[in-house]
Amino acid sequence: MSPAARYRLPSSVRAVLVEDGRACLLLNDRDQWELPGGRLERGESPEACLLREVAEEVGLEAIIERLVDARAFEPAPGKEVFVLVYRCRLATPGQAILSAEHRGVGWFSLAEMESLVLPSGYLASLQRAIDPAT
Repeated sequence: MSPAARYRLPSSVRAVLVEDGRACLLLNDRDQWELPGGRLERGESPEACLLREVAEEVGLEAIIERLVDARAFEPAPGKEVFVLVYRCRLATPGQAILSAEHRGVGWFSLAEMESLVLPSGYLASLQRAIDPAT
């Protein structure tokens, strides 16, 4: 088996949905705060997937601004996923609506995020997306 055939990662897209210097995070069933997003469906572009997932998970329409990260993450021990992380903003003002996929939703500043339990690697992506110096 070739090395390329042995190392294949599932892929996912995630949104750092920013409003007034705060990002929207969702509480998952592992008690971690994660970014809205999910896996691509067949024939779907990463951008289309991201917009669909944000609408499904928080009931908001997003506008993609830029790609901020593309790398392998370990959201749970022993589970590696290749993730594309995009900075987004709201298309129109609105309240996040929690879907059945998550247990909580909130908007957090970078300072507040430092005390949250996040999947490994997410804080660095959040800093790149929110901090204007990056």
